[in-house]
Amino acid sequence: MIRAVIVDDVPLARDRVRLYLTGEPDITICGEAANGAGAVHLIEREAPDLALLDLRLPDFDGLEILARLAPERRPAVIYLTAHDEHAIAAFDLHAVDYLLKPFSRERFARAIARARERIAPRAEAPRIVVKDRGRIDLVPVADIDYIDAAGHYACLHVGRRVHLMRMALGELEAQLDPTRFARVHRSAIVRLDRVETLTARRNGDFDITLRGGASLTVSRTYAEGLRARLRLGAG
Repeated sequence: MIRAVIVDDVPLARDRVRLYLTGEPDITICGEAANGAGAVHLIEREAPDLALLDLRLPDFDGLEILARLAPERRPAVIYLTAHDEHAIAAFDLHAVDYLLKPFSRERFARAIARARERIAPRAEAPRIVVKDRGRIDLVPVADIDYIDAAGHYACLHVGRRVHLMRMALGELEAQLDPTRFARVHRSAIVRLDRVETLTARRNGDFDITLRGGASLTVSRTYAEGLRARLRLGAG
């Protein structure tokens, strides 16, 4: 998981960033601050991987926050501001990105993707070991189209083949790269690059069709998060 802090003196602005981060399941918020002094204290205490910093704060600006931190304590930074005059200075301090308010969810998601590259996220296991009655299959994670649940089993769908594992879906999900896989239902996980079409339902759910023809239902609980992960926007 990537640990992040949010720093902005405007509560509604912090709310928006917090909302956008709900579409990024590999990021957890470990604290918030409303001024520069609070941000320095928070970062020194929590040692986050990522900081989303407003540039204009009541006491001192977001650039000064980094200046007051020891180099080894500085997280990756995405600057948030309604003004662009500090952009060059921000990048001189090796900022990951610089977002001008108001920014869209899609633009925010692109900044987060850049942050992941900077932070070097955990490597995904290349294969999953599936044991069945003395037989062992080594299933390449890159070949999995989707995973669904059947009783106490997780079903790994690889083309026309299905591998059964006696494992809870949540436990298996924890082994997968959250930038490549997404939960779409309490009983289904899908590989994002396999999604080809989405069809909305009146009740807020929608159906997705995967490359190869498989069809899955996305429940309302996961619909907004999946849209964000696919960079589709709201609606």
